[in-house]
Amino acid sequence: MDKELLFTGTYFVADRVDGIDKVTGKATYSAEHKLPGMTYAVFVCSTIAHGTIKNMSIAKAKNAPGVLDVIYYQNCPPVPGYNPYAKDPAKKGYEWWGLKVFADNKVVSNGQPIAMVIADTIERAVHAASLVKTTYTAEPFDADFEKLKTDNSKLKNMNNYKRGDADVYKNAEFFVEGEFTVPYETHNPMELQATIAVWDGDDKLTVYDKSQGPKSTQSALAGCFNLDQKNVRVITENVGGAFGSALRSWPNVPAACIAAKKLKRPVKLVLTREQMFTMVGYRPYAWQHIAIGAGKDGKLTGIMHHAISNTSKYEDFGEGIVNASQFMYACPNVNTTYKLLPLNINTPTWMRGPGPATGCVALECALDELAYKLNIDPIELRMINHTDVNPVNNLPWSSKFLKECYQLGKEKIGWQNRPMVPGSLKENGMLVGYGMAVGVFGAGRGQASVKGILKSDGTLLLQSAVSDMGPGTSTAMVKIGAELMGIPQGKVAFELGDTDLPPGPTQGGSGSTSAVGTAITAVCNEMKKRLAELAIEHVSTFKN
Repeated sequence: MDKELLFTGTYFVADRVDGIDKVTGKATYSAEHKLPGMTYAVFVCSTIAHGTIKNMSIAKAKNAPGVLDVIYYQNCPPVPGYNPYAKDPAKKGYEWWGLKVFADNKVVSNGQPIAMVIADTIERAVHAASLVKTTYTAEPFDADFEKLKTDNSKLKNMNNYKRGDADVYKNAEFFVEGEFTVPYETHNPMELQATIAVWDGDDKLTVYDKSQGPKSTQSALAGCFNLDQKNVRVITENVGGAFGSALRSWPNVPAACIAAKKLKRPVKLVLTREQMFTMVGYRPYAWQHIAIGAGKDGKLTGIMHHAISNTSKYEDFGEGIVNASQFMYACPNVNTTYKLLPLNINTPTWMRGPGPATGCVALECALDELAYKLNIDPIELRMINHTDVNPVNNLPWSSKFLKECYQLGKEKIGWQNRPMVPGSLKENGMLVGYGMAVGVFGAGRGQASVKGILKSDGTLLLQSAVSDMGPGTSTAMVKIGAELMGIPQGKVAFELGDTDLPPGPTQGGSGSTSAVGTAITAVCNEMKKRLAELAIEHVSTFKN
């Protein structure tokens, strides 16, 4: 065949192929791209938690060797996304989601970026940043979660749910009640958040960025800088770990774009490890109060679950912490509440198993305590209260194999050897134990597009603008394509991480393989159909 077959379409929907590149250093990450005229930016961060900037002395920094500029609130160029209502009324207003870096002199958290030094080398930028001196008007701040969680004037109500009657557990034959806390857990993958921004004139922007969603980053930047989306290109060839930290854009992204536009040169901005604790999201601190009541037969009669988690002062971030208690088990009476406590710290974000995982800690621990009180095996208690429909809407689950999971788990772990009394089993003089718990998370599938190119040498190229934060998306897509086309994996390549490719979903919620894999399936099936048609056409032509 002397021509390429090209297929595109949008559908709802061995070995690591990138392994050698990653272990040999050949793989290129966002901060490793080299561009002509590259400059280097470093953040200057606040040293107070709340207040205003009274004065910022930048003269020494600006006059330091190699320094090109010092950007802060008094000289930051206008950013359309900071003031969306001043934009072209013919276009939809877009407000930047998150901290509006350098927008004003307000300080809302310790470690907030308040200035940015740009120099011709990273070393000169770091030195000059140390020369910036700031005085503040400090104001009282909120940071003590445990102290403030009881102050209703500080709390924001996010969600109330009630099925049946509230607090029925109090009248149950047996009930347990307790408080649980899940501490802050900060994202710190190997690769730091990094952005390189370069403008082509005033209306075309290319960004090399650590992102779990190149297309979502493209959309956010297009809105923020009032650009046509087609004029924004986001490249994310490799992601050095994320699991939530790169689901959204942090202050380094707009800041690098602001500087690059002002200087008319490429700007690289990489957060330090310390700044990962104050600018990149984390699993929020969560306090939970849960109570569960049951009859002596183990059937649940009432569940109460209240939760509070923190957010920042400048935006709300909430998770479905109490949601699992609403539907996990058959119970006629359930009441839950969820509230946010804004604090003078940076905004939380999703972390592997967000929301429901936090809530299941309290729910499953309480169920274990109830099982002990009832003298019922913990797995048996869960079997007694198993539900084949979602109690919230009475609809059946699309799939549910918990019973099979219980049985298999019991067999694999030797559950029959587990004594009912905690602390009664020893091995080699040490206390050991058997435990189990149920976790839950939504199964979603987004929209994905894939382009397939079958070349005359028998190789197949698949393309989609999804990223790979580490789970092996490239490998999975190569395997799917190879299996569908009946060709060796070595003849299949998957190109990703570039918004110039067909749109792909943001990688999160364990949905990338199902979404992109479905699109690849559709494209490969269409490709085989077209190949069959060409073969028939070729045979007919030959016979004639």
